Amino acid sequence: MQLRDLTKEKHKEAENHRFVKYLFAGSMTTEVYSDYLYNQHIAYKALEQRAEDYGLLEGIEKIKRVDKILKDFQELGAEKQPTIYVSTMMYDNYIKKLPKKSIIAHLYVRHFGDMFGGQMMKKLVPGSGSMYEFEDKNMLINNIRSKLSLDMADEANVVFDFAIKLFEDLANEYDIQ
Repeated sequence: MQLRDLTKEKHKEAENHRFVKYLFAGSMTTEVYSDYLYNQHIAYKALEQRAEDYGLLEGIEKIKRVDKILKDFQELGAEKQPTIYVSTMMYDNYIKKLPKKSIIAHLYVRHFGDMFGGQMMKKLVPGSGSMYEFEDKNMLINNIRSKLSLDMADEANVVFDFAIKLFEDLANEYDIQ
């Protein structure tokens, strides 16, 4: 059994959320995607800062997404001030209290999602989608996988719960059915 197997249900729940279906339908507007990116920037900034504090990114600095997310956000030139959702603020507060081992579960879910599912998303979102571009992808994957253990499943599922909460906030804000 692998960690992927222990998170399969939450992964499916996230993939089947109405916001994700909207994204994969190819109809994502610049306004909605800008809000999504802005909230992702906050979440990844907190996560990657905590990971750096623990020394988890040494040798895999290329996994960082914060600057790429900001670049994608700025590229869109959104006209309205983005909304910071409650789910994002909850995640920001949550991540700052986590121990080292739990941070690895967050890197796994978020960054692997960008490496794998993000490759399909990149073709469907407004802008260049540079946040989904990775250098030395195989090295990054192998490095993170070497740090994973089955006892990280509960925390990995928490990451999916936070993602689903953001999807719900966005779907409600923009009346996405």
